[in-house]
Amino acid sequence: MDTYNALLKRRTIRRFLEKTVSFEALEKCVEAARLAPSARNTQELEFIVVNNAEKLEQLNKAVRFGGVVAEKGRVKGEEPKAFIAIIANKEKSDEAYTSINVGIAAQTIVLTSFEQGLGTCMLGAIERDQIKEILGIPESYSLPLVIALGYPKETPVTEEAKENNLRYWIDKKGVLHVPKRAIENVLHRNEF
Repeated sequence: MDTYNALLKRRTIRRFLEKTVSFEALEKCVEAARLAPSARNTQELEFIVVNNAEKLEQLNKAVRFGGVVAEKGRVKGEEPKAFIAIIANKEKSDEAYTSINVGIAAQTIVLTSFEQGLGTCMLGAIERDQIKEILGIPESYSLPLVIALGYPKETPVTEEAKENNLRYWIDKKGVLHVPKRAIENVLHRNEF
């Protein structure tokens, strides 16, 4: 699949099948992120991959899914089957660029995962101190983002947002609907 079509098709996944994610699949994601650009070539990011059952159970208690998905509640067995924690070495970090580098690495991981048939959810609503303790992350590192991974148990759909209502919702069949702003509302030609 070409990149553009992957970007159009890929959706955030919050419900996962009971299927283990291999270390090799996770390593492939990190390899792609490792080679992604970083501002000033700081390469301050490192990655912790988790697919161990005990660690997964602990991490699943330290992350939150937002919005309507949280309201509906999480279903036992549908939790993420792997995580990739993106950590940043504070000594190499530059406040102006680290968040940009994290975004580049995260999107690279998401697309590499999608190519392998995995679903992902980028998580910023996390218990950072708890996760740092679970994963043994030293104080000299920050924890900007965690990515949940697994084989998708859902197929969210996008639709054009109506009247700027961007709240996603779940229909009676359990399908997640994700409104997106129309192209004419976000694209400006040559000037604002």
